[in-house]
Amino acid sequence: MDWIVQNWVWIVVFVVFVGMHMFGHGGHGGHGGHGGGDQRPSDGKQPGKGRSQNRHH
Repeated sequence: MDWIVQNWVWIVVFVVFVGMHMFGHGGHGGHGGHGGGDQRPSDGKQPGKGRSQNRHH
C-alpha cells in the first residue's frame, strides 16, 4: 500500500496514457478518415488514390 501512496502520480500518468491510446489519441489532433460525414472533394476524385493507405503508427 505504501508503494501506491508514494507513486500515485506515475499510476495516473500510466492510466491516462493507456486511456488515450485505447480511446482515440485524444491529445494530438484528428486522424483523417476517422468519423462520419462525406469528406470527398467537390471534383469527385478520391483523395490519396494511388498512394499507400498505411496509416498505422
